[in-house]
Amino acid sequence: MGSGFSAWMINNNLNTLKKYLWLIPVAFITIHAFLMNGYYYSHRQLTTGSYLSQIFAYGDPSLFKNSIYVQAVNRTNLRISLFYNVCPFILKNFDFETFALVQSIMSLFFTLAGIFFLTKVFFNNSTAGYIATFLYTAELNNWTLGSPSPYLNFLHHGLPYAYPLTVWSMVFFFQKRYPLSLLLAGMSWNFHPMTTVFLLFVYFMYWLFNWKEFKITIILKCLSAFAVSASPVLIKSFLYLGRGDTSGNLWLEGVRWTLWHTNFPFTQFDVRMISSGMFFFLFISTLFIIPREPRKKILLVIISVAILCIAGTLFAHIYPIPFIIKMSLWRSTVIYLVVAISCIGYAVSTLFTDQSFTKKFLAVSLVVLVTGYLGCLQQYHVSYLPLFIGTLLYFRFENQIKSYLPSLHGHFSLFFFTLLSFLLTVHILTNLKDGLKLLLFFMFISFFLIGNRVLEKYTSSRALSKYVWVLVVVFVLFFDSTILYTRGGPKIYFHGRFQGTSDPWAEIQSYARMHSQKDDLFIVPPYANDFTTYSLRAILGDWAEGSTLIYLDNQFCQQWFARMRDLGCRPGNWFEGYDTLTTDHILKVAQKYGARFIITQKPKTFSLKKLYENVNFILYEATPREPQKRGISNQRSP
Repeated sequence: MGSGFSAWMINNNLNTLKKYLWLIPVAFITIHAFLMNGYYYSHRQLTTGSYLSQIFAYGDPSLFKNSIYVQAVNRTNLRISLFYNVCPFILKNFDFETFALVQSIMSLFFTLAGIFFLTKVFFNNSTAGYIATFLYTAELNNWTLGSPSPYLNFLHHGLPYAYPLTVWSMVFFFQKRYPLSLLLAGMSWNFHPMTTVFLLFVYFMYWLFNWKEFKITIILKCLSAFAVSASPVLIKSFLYLGRGDTSGNLWLEGVRWTLWHTNFPFTQFDVRMISSGMFFFLFISTLFIIPREPRKKILLVIISVAILCIAGTLFAHIYPIPFIIKMSLWRSTVIYLVVAISCIGYAVSTLFTDQSFTKKFLAVSLVVLVTGYLGCLQQYHVSYLPLFIGTLLYFRFENQIKSYLPSLHGHFSLFFFTLLSFLLTVHILTNLKDGLKLLLFFMFISFFLIGNRVLEKYTSSRALSKYVWVLVVVFVLFFDSTILYTRGGPKIYFHGRFQGTSDPWAEIQSYARMHSQKDDLFIVPPYANDFTTYSLRAILGDWAEGSTLIYLDNQFCQQWFARMRDLGCRPGNWFEGYDTLTTDHILKVAQKYGARFIITQKPKTFSLKKLYENVNFILYEATPREPQKRGISNQRSP
């Protein structure tokens, strides 16, 4: 009796351990993703700093009284995320930058865990799930239009909370646990209603095609679950949507200026458009590989996102409607990306489990190419990806092709590596350094696969999977170490330091904060955003603050445009406009708006009294430089 009970307890504990064993690899992948993708509290391509100024104003209302941006946010009641309600408590009890860092890591972990389980729900394949989590990187923003920034939203919008809730809502929805799914969707609404609207539209489309599956009791439970969990912000968000004070040609011009990438993605034809098309073809090619049952669900998700993108194009490019433009429907591509990497993860897992060296080589190469960790590949995606997509399709239809082209079937591996060698040779001839890096990487893959073949030959089938996972971990550790070494370490921005080196932009902000009053107004280069992050001082304006005019009122829109024009800015002229201003012109602007301080980025200078100077920036007082003071030495950062 006692021995039987002990055996039952041991088995029960082992089953529990196996149930939660996924935590270890997902935690490992989280650390890998954080180090390889980096972390940016302040980023020149993001609008994080603008959101920070509003957050700091919540903690100290005496800040940013002269900021037209912060005052417009207060006036329009824009911040409808629950995250902003708790910001005063966070600022009072924690170092906010440390809190943001921890928040980002936790968000990344839960998002990756959701992607793992979503892939398992679709394909019942754990290996595919782990591969999909490896594909969730900052590079995803370059693989699609609409700039949804699935990985880059470390702080603002409440997206660090909304994205994991969205993914887990999809997990439960496709498990047919609908009330729980809508409960999480309602929680997501509290942090980012826009993303939740995209998700709800996908669910609505699913209901249209499967309405018989939903009994009236299930529908009522779903509506109740959503209403209860979304209630803290639901009424506030609808009140905001009811505002009709944002419209007009000037507002539309501002959206085209600052947010063309999310609302007018076809305005500029660039490499990203080609890359996103290639990635879409890669995703489509995986649909021929995945099983029929999950394919129907995935196609329905993609059709839903496509409808949103078509509507976003129609009512922005052709017949502009402000309400639709505000929805930024092209950002719904974030849902498409999550589903796409799940499908690619499954396709790669089927390749890697095959005995063919070429298939395994293709599997590893595809994963690394999509992650974007190899900087030497960033300008050559369009060269290698068509070969990889064509090879993937060949392996899918290998049996059919064999009967029509037997000679190609017998020599396909030779054909593949010959084409790859040709592309690599062209790469080396056009860019020797990057081409050689890629050559070394391909050699590294080959050594890894040879090691895997040795394990397959000399290891029992029972122990093989364990050894293969060990080999994969060794591969990832060696790959990460090599990439991080060449980068000089993880690209982490924390407390004004990037990779451990002090940021000159943060230095001049700190000096400005210590040598100015709370109400002082600064003129900064409009292209150099995030000055408010460490200075806690209002600025005349920059592009990042202007990017929010899509949600603010016409008063802010008119004020921002007037300031940008006074600073010499025109569409596509962010840098040249400000840097061509004369000293007399900038003094007139300072007097017009009451700005006490002016900043330039070297080599641009003004004939004004210098207060501070470092390697990149100069801080001036907005008064003419007196001739007798020209010999005064400038203060420099330590």
